[in-house]
Amino acid sequence: MSFVLIIHSTVLLTITSQKNLTPFGQASQSSTLQARTKAINAIQPPISNTFINGYHIYCTHTDGYQDTNPQPAWWMFAFSFESAYITEIQIYYRENQASRMDGFKLYVTNTSTIPPVGYLCYEDGPGLPNTTQSIPCNQLGKYVIYYDDKGSVYTNGYLGPLVELCYVAINGCQKSRWGSNCEQFCPENCIERNCFPQNGSCVWGCDAKNCLSDICDKDTSVCTNGCKHRRTGIYCNNYNIAYDSLVWQDPSGSQPAEQAKDGDITTCSKTIGSSVKFQIDLKEKSIVTGLFIILGDGTTTEGYNTVYASNTSNTWSSEPVLYNGTSLPNEIHFESVFRFLTFVLPVGNLSTELELCEIGIIGCPPTHYGPLCNITCPQNCKGPCDLDLGHCTFGCIDGWTGISCEQVCHAGFYGKDCLEICSATCLNPPCHHVTGECIGGCQDGWQSFNCSQECPYGQFGRNCSGFCDGCIARTCHHVSGLCDNSSACNYGYKYSQYCDTACEGGYFGDNCTLKCNCLTGTCNSLTGKCSKDVTKSRHEETSNAAAIGGGAAAFIIAVLIIVAAFIVYKRRLISSQDGVHTTTSDTTTYETRNNTNNSQQKEQQYEDLIRMDLSSPYQDLTSPSVSNEYEQIDNAYVNLSLQI
Repeated sequence: MSFVLIIHSTVLLTITSQKNLTPFGQASQSSTLQARTKAINAIQPPISNTFINGYHIYCTHTDGYQDTNPQPAWWMFAFSFESAYITEIQIYYRENQASRMDGFKLYVTNTSTIPPVGYLCYEDGPGLPNTTQSIPCNQLGKYVIYYDDKGSVYTNGYLGPLVELCYVAINGCQKSRWGSNCEQFCPENCIERNCFPQNGSCVWGCDAKNCLSDICDKDTSVCTNGCKHRRTGIYCNNYNIAYDSLVWQDPSGSQPAEQAKDGDITTCSKTIGSSVKFQIDLKEKSIVTGLFIILGDGTTTEGYNTVYASNTSNTWSSEPVLYNGTSLPNEIHFESVFRFLTFVLPVGNLSTELELCEIGIIGCPPTHYGPLCNITCPQNCKGPCDLDLGHCTFGCIDGWTGISCEQVCHAGFYGKDCLEICSATCLNPPCHHVTGECIGGCQDGWQSFNCSQECPYGQFGRNCSGFCDGCIARTCHHVSGLCDNSSACNYGYKYSQYCDTACEGGYFGDNCTLKCNCLTGTCNSLTGKCSKDVTKSRHEETSNAAAIGGGAAAFIIAVLIIVAAFIVYKRRLISSQDGVHTTTSDTTTYETRNNTNNSQQKEQQYEDLIRMDLSSPYQDLTSPSVSNEYEQIDNAYVNLSLQI
């Protein structure tokens, strides 16, 4: 596809020069002739073959004037980083001293061993060398070593090996970088991420572990056919959160929208219409750092292509614009937080066409971070965490603080950003760092989970378990229980500031001054009403007495009726006798009067008995003692019988 050709031409662009790496390390040498000829002279200007200018010596100089047993001479540079890919080494040796340079060797190694053990970049051959040389190397290593074990012959004798370097430039890039200033990173798919500093192509080929069908270009490391699951980018080195997303295109088109997120750049979604858009739902708000997109050749390119970010599916047109341009690059870099991404093609006619072969959204699920999104975000983050460091970008859930939300709120604080202060009425501070709940309960007079509410009306004390029933209107201080009105108390309680002492047994009423009138001697301290059990017992006694009294009353009434009838009969009899004896003698008259007086006396007794309050037996029956009631009934019966 045209996309792949663009990548190839970009990566293989030749860079003609690299960076001099000698500022990034240290120089040393086998020996020093004098203090002014130390090893560092070789990596400092001027760039020339001049050995000395007045008092200033510009070159190194080892001690090679040995009469017997001459030793090899060497100069070494060690990089401050792990290793570097060396493309070229430039050497300026002391002018007019080619004979002393004769037979030198140049190594790139990974150890500082002497004699050098590593890659031999160059070995001087027959004849005298040039004192200024540029030696290509193209080798990865930690050390660059100039080595001489030959020495030279003078007219006066033998001169041992010497090193007299006036300037050395080591060109290349730190491992995994390339470019004229080593500003580019090597493709991640390059084996050991080692690439040529000149063009960024892989030194040892490509690693296709994330490439679709395990196919990548050995020079560019580009994944030729696309990426495996949840990977995106030309090297498939980025996590693709669009892989598990929901996608749709409008109109629906001839090829389904899902083909644009399957990782295969050879399959494309297709649609055509007067207004075309493609939307991705990430399902959750996520941190997104970029977009990777490959359009097919059939896509309409005239006009502006716009990419929107939104958190709802139907408000994208009024949301932030991630990109807007007449051409759409394969990679767009930004940083945003959203759920929906909407790609809108230029508004045209009925032939506006979208052929989308691959779309990847670079980022991580809200719960993970890292280059491959394989590190879990701190559990107390509120929302997604920073993709590089895992810091809680949007703060912490309630009760936690710190850049990674690993710190619980300090004692006495709780809630969002730990800014809420625990209630002062908690019994045992601090409160719960998340909810503010008073874990140890509340101080006297307070209630609710955070002890922010006073005790309800009529209650006070620890857990509001006290009741101020004795106070007037049942109102008291919610902490101490002191009555709001301390001048009096409710009936049934003795006078005090708290009205908390109920009447003793047998007393009731205002200040407990009234005495109960119950069989048991106890009653309701407020009303004086006898207790339920006593009332029931007295009711049963009253019922029994009523039954007995009723029977006795019926008997008495019957007797009175008989007596009354007898009296009436006697009166009639006496009246008839008076009519017969009106002419009798005085003696008879006296006797008759005497009998009459006796009869009248008896009649008066009968009338008094008849006039007797018949309710009195009932009243007697209600007297406290049942035995007395029986005795009164019996006495009445006896007296009546005697009179009769």
